[in-house]
Amino acid sequence: MVAKITTPKSIEAALNYNEMKVQKGAAQCLYAANYLNEAKDMNFYQKIEGFKRLNSLNDRATTKTLHVSLNFDPSEELAETRLLQIASDYMERIGFGNQPYLVYKHEDAGHPHIHIVSTTIKADGSRINTHNIGRNQSDKARKESEQ
Repeated sequence: MVAKITTPKSIEAALNYNEMKVQKGAAQCLYAANYLNEAKDMNFYQKIEGFKRLNSLNDRATTKTLHVSLNFDPSEELAETRLLQIASDYMERIGFGNQPYLVYKHEDAGHPHIHIVSTTIKADGSRINTHNIGRNQSDKARKESEQ
């Protein structure tokens, strides 16, 4: 598994990227973690509102969005339940288990992969530090998930 982490300037950019793939039939939103509704029952605006509400709690933070891509070997055939288990485990291990996040399965490449969109702002208004998250938390989480 290869993990790629980006911190886009806006939650809208990350969400739009994934939702456009859904509209084109190249992706599907599999899961909405820590939301009141299921992913299939929400439109774009309902999905983004969960992020915006938390983001409004911290005016100082410049990085409020986390966008993760988890990529798997082309030979791996992973059921949706397994992909969701991997996503949940990964988010927990990098410190985002209690955050709202959306999991998208993309089908536009030669290998299976999922995208996860979340916010770095917690319910108390503090920010989850993403400095060196790839090296410090993600690499360890990736290796542990592979086992």
